[in-house]
Amino acid sequence: MVIKTRPVLRQKFANEDTSFNVTLAVAGTAEDLVTVPSGKKGRIVSIVNEGPGAIAVAFDVTATTSDLLLEEGDAYADQGLEISTNVSFINVTVSETPRVRGVLWSGLP
Repeated sequence: MVIKTRPVLRQKFANEDTSFNVTLAVAGTAEDLVTVPSGKKGRIVSIVNEGPGAIAVAFDVTATTSDLLLEEGDAYADQGLEISTNVSFINVTVSETPRVRGVLWSGLP
C-alpha cells in the first residue's frame, strides 16, 4: 500500500489584538499610531478610512504620501504579515480630518 502525504498549510498564529480608532488632524504629518506589542509580530491587519479625505498607510516605516493610499470609504485587510514595529498613517488631504479605525492582530515571531 502506498501512503501519500498531504501538504499542510501552516499559518503563523495571531492571538493579541490592538484596536484603534483615531482622527488624523494635521495634513502632511505622519503619525505612528499603532505599535506592535513587544516580542511579537503583526500578522493580520484590517483598516477602514471613514473620511473625510484620504490617508496613506505604511508598515514598519514612517508613512509618506506615496505609500498605500486609502480614499474616503476605502478599507484594507491583509494577513500573513511580518510587521515588527508599527503602523504609520498620514493625512494626505489638506483641510480634512479623516477618521481611521481598525485592528492589528499580533502573535509570536
